[in-house]
Order: sequence, then structure tokens, then C-alpha cells
Amino acid sequence: MRSSHFGLVVLAAVLWGTGGVAGALLADHSDVPAVSVAMWRMVIAGVALTLLLAVTRRLSPRSLSAPMVRRILLTGALTALFEVLYFGAVALAGVSLATLATIGSAPLWVAVADAVVGRTRPAPRTVAALALALAGLVALLGGSIDAGNAALAGVGVALAAGAAFASLTFANRRPVPGLGAVRLTALSFSAGGVMLVPVALIGGWGVPHGVGGWGYALALGIVSTACAYVAYLTGLVTVPPFVATIVTLLEPLVAAVLGALVLSESIGPWGIAGGAALACAIILLRPQRDGAEAPAVTPYDGSGFPSRQE
Repeated sequence: MRSSHFGLVVLAAVLWGTGGVAGALLADHSDVPAVSVAMWRMVIAGVALTLLLAVTRRLSPRSLSAPMVRRILLTGALTALFEVLYFGAVALAGVSLATLATIGSAPLWVAVADAVVGRTRPAPRTVAALALALAGLVALLGGSIDAGNAALAGVGVALAAGAAFASLTFANRRPVPGLGAVRLTALSFSAGGVMLVPVALIGGWGVPHGVGGWGYALALGIVSTACAYVAYLTGLVTVPPFVATIVTLLEPLVAAVLGALVLSESIGPWGIAGGAALACAIILLRPQRDGAEAPAVTPYDGSGFPSRQE
């Protein structure tokens, strides 16, 4: 795991954290429903990156191979599914509980996939970091959780959203030759945005209006989405999926800090303690030195004990 790639995953989590504020400002300014916010962020991200590739003459649609097309469609579909499920969970269970269940479950889903597909299990240091991060996440969000009658259903949808994000991460753990992160994000988000159009039409259509509305939409699509996913997918080149999903737990911390600064929301002492725990977890995960640290997962032979590394 390279320090530079780990830093990109951290950057992605920070940029995703800005999306909550940008999305809230967009919804308030232009009265855009949550599903339409998800659609616009994907469409704007995809179009912006596609234009960048076209201007720099790196789009080359004719050079797309069958494996590239499959990865593009899979990434776009999983991202669109994640967005729909997450906002559905928010509608049922509230922002805090939905975020806690979605982001908190993603590393666990990846661990299950590693065990089933790769026959590997997390290293002790990584498990300790996950426990610390989850404790911090509960402290950060626990005080604002309002469990209503639909909370149980919302948690179920949020767990499905966490599985979708884990699948997105796991599917992109190995890059397709010739398909860089910018090109993948551009084409997959364009495809995913189109997939969300009929969902937005059913769930509530909304269009940003005015300079302010489009400013928030562009910030959400370009900064909080396009740049974030390019950084994340680039970081996955050497950062294991389990570690990457733990790092994404930084997102609600950044969102909470920005909410306090921009929207005058309160964090409180438990939130501060939770933020400190999340920060400590990220420090625990950081590479000790490039290319020489213990693997984030340990192979095992099914007997219940780690298999020997030759």
C-alpha cells in the first residue's frame, strides 16, 4: 500500500464529506428532492469529466474493449444503486441512522467478500482500526439519531446501500488495463446518471435554478463527486478494499464539521470524542512505509487459522 494512494483515499473521504452540505444547500435553494440530487451529482460529474477527456483528447470511445465496457457499466450501476438506496434509507430512518448503518456496514461487507472470494481475513491492526472507527462513528452520530416507526426498514435499506458501496469498492480493487480512474469515472457516472433519470422522474423531479442553485449543483457534482471518486478509484490501485472502506468513515466527520461551520449545527462533546476516535483510526491505518507493511488481510486455508505465507 503506497502512502500516496492512501492519501488519495483520505482525500476522497474528505471531499465526500463536503457533499452533505452542498446537497443540503442545493435542496434548500432550489427545492430539489433527494433522488434528483443524486441524479444531478452523477450527471454533472460524468459530463464534466467526459468534457475534460474530450478536450485533452483522451476520451477515445472506439478504443474501449469488452472488459472496459463491463467495468464501466458495473461501476455506474452500483453507484446509482448506492445513491438510490442511501437516500431511500435517509427518508425512512433519518440522516444519522442511515449514514451510521450505510457507512458502518461497508467495511464488514468487504470483509465478508474477502473471506468468501479471496479466502482472506483482516489483519489484527486493521480490525482494531475498524473497531475504533465504528465507536467514533457511533459517538459522532448517536446523539442525533431519531428512531421512528420506519427506522427498522430504513436500517435494512441502509445495509443494502452499504453492500452496494462495498461491491463498488471490491469490483474496482483491480484496474482494467487501459481504463484509468478519470476515464472510468467519466463514463460510468454518465451511464449511472442516465440510469437514475427514470428513478428521479418517479421519486420527485427537480432542477437547480439560478446562479446559486447551479453553483451548489456544480460544486456537488465536480468537487464532492467527480474529484472524490477519481481520487478513490486511483487509491484502490494499492489500498485494500477493507482499508479503503474504513477510511471512508471520515466522511461523516467532515460533514459534521462543515455542518457546524456552515449550517450552524451542533457537534457536542460526544461528537468531538467520536471525531478524535475516527482520526486515531485513520492514523492507525496509515502505511508504515511504502510497499513494506503487513497486508491488510491475512490469507487462511479454511481451518480457522491463518495459512502460512511463503
